[in-house]
Amino acid sequence: MRLFKLILFGIVISELIVSENKKQRVIYVGSPELFSKGASAIHIMKMCQAMARLGVETELIIPSNGGRAKLLEYYSVESNFRITEFPYFKNTSIRNIVHGILASLYIKFFRGGRYDLVLTRNIVFTYFATKFLGIPTIYDAHHPLVKGGATLFNSFKNSENLIRFSTNSKGLSENYLAQGLPEEKLVVAHNGVELERYMDSASQKDIRKQLGLPLEKRIVSYAGNIYEGRGIKELIAVAQRLDDTMFVIVGGLDEDVNRYKRIAESKGLQNFNLVGFVPHTDVPLYLQASDVLVMPYTTKMTIKGGTKAQDFTSPIKLFEYMAAARPIVATSISSVKEVLENSANSVLVDPDSADSLYEGIKKVLDDDGLAKKISQKARADIKKYTWEERVKKILDI
Repeated sequence: MRLFKLILFGIVISELIVSENKKQRVIYVGSPELFSKGASAIHIMKMCQAMARLGVETELIIPSNGGRAKLLEYYSVESNFRITEFPYFKNTSIRNIVHGILASLYIKFFRGGRYDLVLTRNIVFTYFATKFLGIPTIYDAHHPLVKGGATLFNSFKNSENLIRFSTNSKGLSENYLAQGLPEEKLVVAHNGVELERYMDSASQKDIRKQLGLPLEKRIVSYAGNIYEGRGIKELIAVAQRLDDTMFVIVGGLDEDVNRYKRIAESKGLQNFNLVGFVPHTDVPLYLQASDVLVMPYTTKMTIKGGTKAQDFTSPIKLFEYMAAARPIVATSISSVKEVLENSANSVLVDPDSADSLYEGIKKVLDDDGLAKKISQKARADIKKYTWEERVKKILDI
């Protein structure tokens, strides 16, 4: 009897140890446009890398036309997670719908019990997974519901299979709460940054030489897409008044870059450099080559497709700016104020005002003490906004 108890005790202890050491298993279902100038695919790849770094057994199921090696190289992520490729369709709607259906069926009937939950930004997948297939799912929302999305959302918002619902800003969370999302399912997790990419020991002078930027001029930079309402027109107006300062714009679709080039040229500007799209791995160099980083969003700022986004945007560039340890001048739209604080980790100015933007930039350029203070505070604050920290919030680990 005593021997039996000892054996039983040993079995219980062994099971506890196995349970404690068992890795969480997460499948990420993504369907972004790949190898493009958008940020969605960057976000998905960095999230998978972060989960794997935290010890989560991670599989990405993604429609792809490039292969695993190209995906890892293009998005500069580690090969620490599995990638399962599905057919890729160029049309965004078709790609999202087809992948949502195929991925839900694949996970249900071919992945069996080899996962604990699914994380996704695909609302079609979430609909089938939670309503019909009993797949435990976390939906990660990055924008308000698009046309037709409300019907899907209303069908699963109260589902017991919807384990959690995350948003990337408080403003967006309020949007979904107003549409009936149970508050207990909600978690707000802003976007993030890969801090190690901002620990380059090269000097600013050497970086400028590498990029072909002027060594002696002060440089004010913007990085990201330049859709309507991003404040590029206002920045052009500021450049006219600060003709001894170089303005560098990194990113943007070709048609937007060409449009703003024509505007700058029509005003005779010699200090407004529209670089255009660069690989995401080169962005840290441009930020670290700068004296000031700007985010001049207006109240009419839009994301891809023309959706107005001032209340809910969580741009990756904001967190990259903070990591770069350069002073930030940004407009005080509500979503930005969730992260930035005037005179603490940034200088915030009125949106829609070239005059206010000018005053903010000039204030930082003229005050080295202020520039150092806010850049150091931003660098300290960014530790709360890594991809790993975002994963911890969403997965509750």
